[in-house]
Amino acid sequence: MSSEVQPSENRSPVVERIDELVGNSPLVRLSNLGSTEGAPIYVKMENLNPSGSIRDRYIAEILERAVAAGMLMQDDTVVLAGLDDSAAAAAMIGGILGVKTRVYAPEDASQRLLPLIRKYGAHVEWTPTEGGLKLAVEKAADWSRKGADRIYVDGYRREAVRDAYSGIAAEILQALKGKKLGAFITSVSTGGTFRHVARELRETRPTLNVGGAILGELELPDFKEHQFNSLQRFSVAEAFSMRDKIAHAEGILVGPKGAASVGLALELQRRLSPQEAIVALNPDSGQRYLGWEKMIEYSGRSTPS
Repeated sequence: MSSEVQPSENRSPVVERIDELVGNSPLVRLSNLGSTEGAPIYVKMENLNPSGSIRDRYIAEILERAVAAGMLMQDDTVVLAGLDDSAAAAAMIGGILGVKTRVYAPEDASQRLLPLIRKYGAHVEWTPTEGGLKLAVEKAADWSRKGADRIYVDGYRREAVRDAYSGIAAEILQALKGKKLGAFITSVSTGGTFRHVARELRETRPTLNVGGAILGELELPDFKEHQFNSLQRFSVAEAFSMRDKIAHAEGILVGPKGAASVGLALELQRRLSPQEAIVALNPDSGQRYLGWEKMIEYSGRSTPS
């Protein structure tokens, strides 16, 4: 331990349950990449949520609201579609709450997260490849309707996650301790984080530059409705290359979406003053992609799944 760094209580919390550690992810400043005289760049480390991704925030909020409303009780089953971060988060948090998790997924779905999802105790039901994710969603929703002890969770488009987005914005501003926020950058897939966190931050900073890093060939709606929005597309290969640069220079292993966000932050650094901070959000753990780089890049998938 450096003589300049002293242990503090907030670095060593004691919790009763692991889900108490959802949220309050730290900002880590990049010290070697980019211009030392430019705007400082910080990475919002959502990979440090217990199951390893930002989805812990959304799923925890949904499940905790369901429990509070009496819609979800012990031994009930949470049902989702897709072998993704939401499924991993639901399996982890569900186990803590004493509920089961059932995940429907196409037979040809990426199995990158399958071991993790199963380790947390989820049951996986495979659906025919030709039906894609749409059929998996239909099967999941249909199965959930057949029993009062089942609840279907949409981990993508549920509107009941506004508090989670609000929490991200509040944490960023608190962590900066009064330093001016010049730009917030996130990867864009469904657009939820981009829109909602931007809305929260712009309530007090209407001219805030909000950057969206688009990974792969994903087609998205136009986010140019705000003059201070900045969008840039990165190939999967570019994202993994940037990931490696960040790991070598900073000792931080981000995921490809986080790497693309840092790539855009480095571009925006030229436009902002040294008095303005840039925060780039890393949504998941880089360890989750080790060994899958070429499979993702050459499998025909436009984005890591």
